[in-house]
Amino acid sequence: PLAISLLWVTATFAAAGFGMALLTTTIQGFTANASTPTDATETNGNIAPRSNNSAIILAEKPFLVEHGKTVAATPINQTHIQISLAGNGTIMPPNSTETVMTRDIGNAIARLTPTGNIAQGQIHISTEDGSENATVFFTEIGQNEKGIGVAYFTTNSTGKLAFLDNMVSVIQDELQPNGDTLITAWEWRGE
Repeated sequence: PLAISLLWVTATFAAAGFGMALLTTTIQGFTANASTPTDATETNGNIAPRSNNSAIILAEKPFLVEHGKTVAATPINQTHIQISLAGNGTIMPPNSTETVMTRDIGNAIARLTPTGNIAQGQIHISTEDGSENATVFFTEIGQNEKGIGVAYFTTNSTGKLAFLDNMVSVIQDELQPNGDTLITAWEWRGE
């Protein structure tokens, strides 16, 4: 569910003179590259990892794959866009071979800055029969038809979507040739 077609919308508005992102991200190696201010200093060239939390651990396989699109995009000003989203997802609960199909709608605000397009929003996920639902809050940074972000899931479901409650995930958002977006989410696991 997450940042459905936000990359296409922000790229379109950027091309129209609203700004462009400069951040590069990939998820496979979980790498992010960003520029730092020229006056920033660092003593040893590396940031030392904390001894109690030295790695970000992601689930081996994604639990969610979403196909979505922007249904409306309204410029707020030169740097912000209000976006309405819709999509269909496939959720794979852990320790199960069953999949859960979902219908998803939501809204986001995309902020276009010289250092990255930043989208924040909320998505309402509902099972196809409407019997269960969850809410996703997300933040994403994107550039060049790709984005990476973090999402937080909450639900009061006691059924198929119950495992989503309080889940934090890393999301990857990729613009498809047809203009839709493919979003993939991996659970962010603690140590």
